[in-house]
Amino acid sequence: MRRALLLLVPCVIGCENDRNLNRIRQTDEFDQAPSNKVDILWVIDDSTSMQEEQAAVVAAAEDFLTQLETEDMDFQLGVITTDMESTNQMAGRLLGNPPYLTSECRFDGDPSDCTYGEQFKENVQQGTGGSDQEKGLEAALAAVTVPLVETFNAGFVRDGAMLMVVYLTDENDCSDGGRFGTSATGEDCYTRYDDLMPVPDLVRSLKDAKAGTGDEVVMSGIIGPDAEVGCQTAVPGKRYQQAIQLLSGVEANICLSDYAPVMESLGLAATGILTKFQLTNAADATEEGDMTVTVTDPDGTSTEVTKDDTEGWSYVEDYAQVQFNGSTVPVREAHIEVEYYVTGPVPNGAGDEPEAADTATTTP
Repeated sequence: MRRALLLLVPCVIGCENDRNLNRIRQTDEFDQAPSNKVDILWVIDDSTSMQEEQAAVVAAAEDFLTQLETEDMDFQLGVITTDMESTNQMAGRLLGNPPYLTSECRFDGDPSDCTYGEQFKENVQQGTGGSDQEKGLEAALAAVTVPLVETFNAGFVRDGAMLMVVYLTDENDCSDGGRFGTSATGEDCYTRYDDLMPVPDLVRSLKDAKAGTGDEVVMSGIIGPDAEVGCQTAVPGKRYQQAIQLLSGVEANICLSDYAPVMESLGLAATGILTKFQLTNAADATEEGDMTVTVTDPDGTSTEVTKDDTEGWSYVEDYAQVQFNGSTVPVREAHIEVEYYVTGPVPNGAGDEPEAADTATTTP
């Protein structure tokens, strides 16, 4: 939960820094997740190029699940695909039997027979027959909103649980909200880029799906990296990257040969211990004292965290976020206060510039 307090700070006699004259001073407050409940939605690209990547997730699945088990998480785990074609009767629907897996195997009532690990691996392997218009953001939104959340996906999204969305895709997002029509092809995702649904709007709708419950929405992804990284088998996932930044998740390179470290990081993120916190406004963190960050542990001990990119906080200007580094990440149920000077509204973050389709790097 985030709260914001505003204070207009005039510069009086003796003020050391005239640049603070009449600037708005604001305090945002956050609480680290008090609950160990998490609903995890994996969105799997099932287009023709994804067989090896699905296999890589399966090979490292234990690294993901071990984090959930170590933290004794009360989790629900579901899988959908990026295929939102009108001809796909399973679009947005949780796949597998049962439709979602749980830490207690509540679907059969006998924890001793729990096989969610093996079933998760089966569910990830969705094959390569899906659409070449990978609409991952749109698919996730459909899965957790009406009508699916009240019908086929009923019971998956719980009050009191963090919602974590994880993407596996080697293409950029192509969520068009039906604007392309039924005759569209994968090329339209790049040539008609401006017709795609704005990422901030999709993110806002995802957050609205949990509005009123006080629960966080976190997004992560194993996606195509920036072009300069030199990945030859994936398109940079700029739209996914923007959404991940706005929802404080983990961004991983789909071109890695070993997903074990990535899956471990995703598992840790699913425990609900956030490392980045979204401010309500853009902030000035240029000089010492412009921003102060205080963490109060559950036992009442308060610590002012220093600004440090290794062991302290840093400010992510493109997204107006405070990021905790190293051992300074607040523990469960910690209270965080960030006091800062407001410089303007929160930016949308990473640009929506389309990546030019390149036959040498673009995969279907």
